[in-house]
Amino acid sequence: MKMNTNITSLKYKIFLIAIILVWAFSTNLNAQSDKTLYYLPIVPQTRNINPAVSPGYRLYIGIPFLSSFKTGFENTFRYDDIFQKRGDSLYLDRDYLLGNLKDKNTGNINLVEELFAFGIQVRKNTFHFRIAEIASGNFTITRDLIRFFLYGNGSDYYLGKTIDLGGNAINMSYYREYSLGYSRQINEKLSLGANLKYLQGIANIYTKKMGIRLTTDPNDFSLSAQTDIQINISSPGIDNGGFETSDLFTNTGNSGFAIDLGGQYLINDRFTVAASLVNLGSISWNSNLKNYKTQDPDKVVTFEGVDLNEFFEDDDFNQDRMSKILDSIADEFGIKELEEKYTSSLPTSLFLNLDYHLTPKDQFGFMFRNQFLEEVNWPSATVAYTRKFTDYLNLMFSYSVSRNNAMNLGVGFAANLGPVQFYLVNENLTAPFALHDATAFTIRFGFNLIFPQKKEREIEIEPEVPLENLENREE
Repeated sequence: MKMNTNITSLKYKIFLIAIILVWAFSTNLNAQSDKTLYYLPIVPQTRNINPAVSPGYRLYIGIPFLSSFKTGFENTFRYDDIFQKRGDSLYLDRDYLLGNLKDKNTGNINLVEELFAFGIQVRKNTFHFRIAEIASGNFTITRDLIRFFLYGNGSDYYLGKTIDLGGNAINMSYYREYSLGYSRQINEKLSLGANLKYLQGIANIYTKKMGIRLTTDPNDFSLSAQTDIQINISSPGIDNGGFETSDLFTNTGNSGFAIDLGGQYLINDRFTVAASLVNLGSISWNSNLKNYKTQDPDKVVTFEGVDLNEFFEDDDFNQDRMSKILDSIADEFGIKELEEKYTSSLPTSLFLNLDYHLTPKDQFGFMFRNQFLEEVNWPSATVAYTRKFTDYLNLMFSYSVSRNNAMNLGVGFAANLGPVQFYLVNENLTAPFALHDATAFTIRFGFNLIFPQKKEREIEIEPEVPLENLENREE
């Protein structure tokens, strides 16, 4: 019996299903970093992209739980790249899937719910504060890894070859952010700002190392493997398999810090440049820990096969036996289960902007953004047009290009209706109608209470009356 039938049949198929579920989840529920909110200048949340930006309100208050909500996705692949539809059924064709994949396939995901926010401006100084729930993550899966799980080590592609399945990575975190921001208008041209963030880590999975080398003997299909892995996990209930909702609020053992830095400079009446660095920081994970780490990266282990019948008893799947067998395989590799503290970094973003003011009410902008992710960088470029109908109504159109994605037409608006502000941004107009065919989509909306600066009262000064006219009046 071939090795790919024995070793890969159950364990690897389960892992493949998990990969597909991660892909499907990221393609429908999550979001990536903003590229167009910056071009709605009357929205206070623009300072989360560049902390030097100030909307100029005397006071704003985000309506709790409604001030900012964002969801979407950004991948280097589409849902239709994975599955094919025949009639009412979906099926997975191995050659079709591998033909659509890149050497490295990346997903960039996060979900943001702003619980509370407010800001106050005192002369040239603006102070901000916010609390937000953030689920942030990115992952990279190589085509070689997917091919291995689809075809098994016994295929002709692998026989007699040593393959490197490294280059895969995942870093997903759920944390709470407490941000205190400050910006100042230095002079008529220059504004600077910063956000200082305290991060309360709640859950994380982070692959610091994922080195795997495999060789399949062409004669007996035995598999020789060498690993150098370090997988770190922190999650409430990791020891007992479950947790209470209250654990999400009381889990204070993991903490981190981050900073946002930004600047904005008015070159002349027409051109403005801006730059910002967002989410430069990390989280230290100290509680609810599990680590899986190779103790001897130079050790080579050879497997001759695993009998699938050992996983069953009276035709029923025996989970305990499977766990014991997998544990014994891990022991052979020297992969130990530990409880060690570790640190994971945030996905840092760099923004560079150039804006052209055609008229006081018409603005064109160009933005370059790069996210520094695990294993890869994620660059993108956006051009936008903003129409300022009044000081209380903005309309924006945008076009964005990023990795494997060149058709992102976006639209957004912000309206101040008395003290209530509502804003909405959609970075891909067609995606909601064809999610299965899209590689990127972001939608953000929210409500704020805004209180503009008080206008200075105008004092009318009567014109001076000549002395001779005053004497004539008295007569």
